[in-house]
Amino acid sequence: MKKILLSIFLISTFNSLTAQDWSSVYRQVEEVTLNEGLENDYVDFEAFWKTIKAKHVKEGMQIGWFVWKVDQSSNNNNAWSDYLIFNIFANEDQMKQMNSKTPEWWENEIKTAHKGKTKRSIIKKYTEETLNNRYRKKSVIYTNKGLDTFLEENIAPSAGTKGVYHGIEKLNDDYVDFERKFFLPSHKESKTRLYWELNEIVNRTDNAYKPVTHSIFEIPNPDAPQNEWKPSFAEEMAIKYGIASRKIHGSLNAELVHFAW
Repeated sequence: MKKILLSIFLISTFNSLTAQDWSSVYRQVEEVTLNEGLENDYVDFEAFWKTIKAKHVKEGMQIGWFVWKVDQSSNNNNAWSDYLIFNIFANEDQMKQMNSKTPEWWENEIKTAHKGKTKRSIIKKYTEETLNNRYRKKSVIYTNKGLDTFLEENIAPSAGTKGVYHGIEKLNDDYVDFERKFFLPSHKESKTRLYWELNEIVNRTDNAYKPVTHSIFEIPNPDAPQNEWKPSFAEEMAIKYGIASRKIHGSLNAELVHFAW
């Protein structure tokens, strides 16, 4: 039986967003590099935060939150982060409201979310670690505006989901059209993807990598049919010029660890 894999980006579907609604979705991707020796503690730390993020999703403050562990052998053994954290928002206003919260608001929100669920000593510990930024050696954030997506039917998120995150530079004005009008339909028809998403990077932190203009996140289908594809001449030309319209600066393989949706 097919074991379903799904990424954070499926949140748009879980919240009944239609294809034309996707352009309103904003996704902030944080690339996290950990301080040395804190790997196990960090996983527990994000498990603590899952309770808070689940509250935010339930109350309509955001539409999803996912934590992905990066495979350090990806990108030719040159992975540039340890974890990827995705915060998904229904629109720009929702994102801005969340990002405007003060440290005092967050401190109170942590206590409220965990009240009656977690020991006070644990709440105090993780609140202090949050405010003191214990875990992050480096944090880079990209703000992405959704452009297009597709999702196979009957899919639900689960820990262990495998995805691939690509940082892409647009080389000419035809790039987005090639992705949406050729590569996206090809992925659907071949059934090689369970999920695929294209985003435009609209903002980034000062320490972020500057050349990338777009990102793609995709979930490969491990049970894709092994059909031999014989492209027509027109398809060969579309592939040739489509590839020439972009430069992939790096790709990270990642596994889903925690999520709230």
